[in-house]
Amino acid sequence: MKKTQAILSLALGLFVAFTSVAQDDKGSKNKAKKEIKSTEKEEKKVAKAEAKAAKEATKSTDDAAKKAAMDERMAKVRAAKAEKKAAKAEEADKTADKEAKKVEKKAEKAEVAGLKDDKMSKSAKKADEKMAKLPKEEKATPADYKAPVDKSMKGPGGATVYTGPRGGKYYINKNGNKTYLSSVKD
Repeated sequence: MKKTQAILSLALGLFVAFTSVAQDDKGSKNKAKKEIKSTEKEEKKVAKAEAKAAKEATKSTDDAAKKAAMDERMAKVRAAKAEKKAAKAEEADKTADKEAKKVEKKAEKAEVAGLKDDKMSKSAKKADEKMAKLPKEEKATPADYKAPVDKSMKGPGGATVYTGPRGGKYYINKNGNKTYLSSVKD
């Protein structure tokens, strides 16, 4: 019985030793696979970073070109606006000169007419005398502007009834609006 026990324990020991070695081999294979995958991932990351850097470089040159083109267009627009403004200023100067010449001509005519002033002053005096004889206009008072009140009629709720400019009858409702009364009576 001791011999069988010794053989069984030896067999068990060998069995355990071989299985652990077999597991170590499997682990090293897995480690190798993991290392390969991680290096592949790192290579992909590096490739992505390089592609991104290249894309940004082209983008920055494209942006610079676009910005330069935009600046050129804006400069042209500003120059065109300045030219228009200068043209308008020139036109304004020309019209001002024309107006000044007209005023000078009128002043010369007035001097010539000043010599004939004696005849005109007599007619001006007569016109002033006629104006003095006319009665002065009286200013309207606020009472003139108020609508006439029809004391014989009362609106809903005892509201005062007014007569409008074309003869219509109305009262002021609680909202402050005019409410016209119908002309047809039942």
